[in-house]
Amino acid sequence: MKFAARELNLLGLTLGVIVLGLTYLWLEPKFQEWTEFRAEREELAARRDAAEHLLASRAEVEARLAEFRGGLPVYAVGKKAEAELLLGLEQMAGQHRLTLTRRNAGAERQAGDLFETAITCDWEGDLPALVNFLYAQQSQGAVSDVRQLSVQPVGGRDVPAGHLKGNFTIDYAYRRDAGGAESKADAAPAAPEPPHPEGP
Repeated sequence: MKFAARELNLLGLTLGVIVLGLTYLWLEPKFQEWTEFRAEREELAARRDAAEHLLASRAEVEARLAEFRGGLPVYAVGKKAEAELLLGLEQMAGQHRLTLTRRNAGAERQAGDLFETAITCDWEGDLPALVNFLYAQQSQGAVSDVRQLSVQPVGGRDVPAGHLKGNFTIDYAYRRDAGGAESKADAAPAAPEPPHPEGP
């Protein structure tokens, strides 16, 4: 049986297409694997670079952490830090003419050798009193952090204009001294002079 040249060409082209198709079907999973392998390799390289960066800055991070810890008040193990924190908070609010109508200290939380307590208070006062109080709180640095604050006007005939009320939550950070020594720092250290808003 003889094939014409045209038929041989068509047969060759058909066989070539079939071989290419089968080759592609066989190699497609390999291409997928190679793509995934390359993506994993790039991710590992990025993680390695991040780890190397962290290791290179370890001394700086440890120094900053030591400085942060050194600025925190220290309470003896077993001593209720919440009582001192509440007392300091009440004194600071009084200094700035802010009235605390309700105070609630949350449970103590521990992270390594650091401790944290959240105190939630309802308050009343005017805007300058609130601003000065918040400024004094934030001036304590890492010791305290105002996490939540709400403000609303107080209505009523006998209420002076500009009277506000609301609540706030402050997180206090501190350490514990296993040696049983007394507090090395006041719970509410003296704050710098607050800004003086223009009064009426």
